[in-house]
Amino acid sequence: MNDVSTSTALDYRVRINRRARRARITVNHTGEVVVVVPRPLAERAIRELVAEHHAWIAARQAELAERLAGLPPQQGLTPPQIDLRALDEQWSVAYAVDLGRRRWRACQSSRQLQLRTAPGDPQSRAGLQAWLQDRARTILPPWLEQISDRLGLICTGVSIRAQKTRWGSCSSNGRINLNRNLLFLPAELVEYLLVHELCHLREPNHSPRYWQQVENVLPDYRQRDRALRDAVVQVPLWARPGG
Repeated sequence: MNDVSTSTALDYRVRINRRARRARITVNHTGEVVVVVPRPLAERAIRELVAEHHAWIAARQAELAERLAGLPPQQGLTPPQIDLRALDEQWSVAYAVDLGRRRWRACQSSRQLQLRTAPGDPQSRAGLQAWLQDRARTILPPWLEQISDRLGLICTGVSIRAQKTRWGSCSSNGRINLNRNLLFLPAELVEYLLVHELCHLREPNHSPRYWQQVENVLPDYRQRDRALRDAVVQVPLWARPGG
């Protein structure tokens, strides 16, 4: 049920989520159509559901395409600088630096990232991503821990990943996964995502009771949630997995 199926004019992927209360359709930040169901459904029923929402899906994909077309030039594959908005940090990037066997080196005091490869080298992107992974592992787990301590919640572990379609998730055993690209978003959106996942430790669903818990922590969560849905445009092309 996780294979890509084809409707009359749309490709979609089916994902089973036992915590879902009903079948629903989403368009993720890459434009992919995902049908989320609480249990396996007949393919015909899924096709009918997709067809019923065809106009909404097309409008959503068109909106995302328009946003992606507006990406600024500095979001290319070998940028001269990197803006980590979550930390209010701006890093310059120096290429073709003699680093021996090291792929990259970060000078925290000068906020300069040094790569041993040239800008046009495909390995430059690998170096950028390796540095980003390291930075996210340094920043995000303590940030999550700070909020979890304040809320009196404990997760069983934290993983930092390069995820295509999710900013974060909370497993049934209490482990939280975070997307390293959160560092490119404003701090208030990162805070919302962390609170969002932590609240799943108490309520492993999106019931009214769950959202009430989120609102108790962040009264303006609705505005943050709307902003997070379209925040992919703030992620540079080089940082996107498989992009």
